[in-house]
Amino acid sequence: MAVLKGEKIIYAVRFTDEMSQQQILRVLYQTTGGRSYEADEIEVNTKDIDGVDYGSVTETISFEGLVGIDDPALEHLRDCIKNKKFAEILEINVDTKEAEVGKYMISSLEFEYPDEENATFSFEATLVGSTTNETLTEVPTGATTID
Repeated sequence: MAVLKGEKIIYAVRFTDEMSQQQILRVLYQTTGGRSYEADEIEVNTKDIDGVDYGSVTETISFEGLVGIDDPALEHLRDCIKNKKFAEILEINVDTKEAEVGKYMISSLEFEYPDEENATFSFEATLVGSTTNETLTEVPTGATTID
């Protein structure tokens, strides 16, 4: 059994551009990422049982990184939150080319510009509906190191 390394998971956005061409764009210079599952509790009180049961389940993704100049994926995510549109986001394993794909409501996209340091971003979104699994033919290209 092998251990999954964090660097093997990347995030990308998929959308159709102005010329009706489908694009998958990797978010550049990602430094961290994650997926979270949370469940609400519902109290159950019947004549047979007292306890808790699952309520609604919320799935969120988040990632952070360095802001690349003219990163079209970040620009697309910024447009989505400003225009209140859902974003199609892929969580991709670069070794297997397997992707978990879903539509997400962007809850936050933050940019920080510290003095004399790299500008950074942080992103968080909540899944709308459910995810699907896909096998990609190639991993979207993107910058992984700072030149």
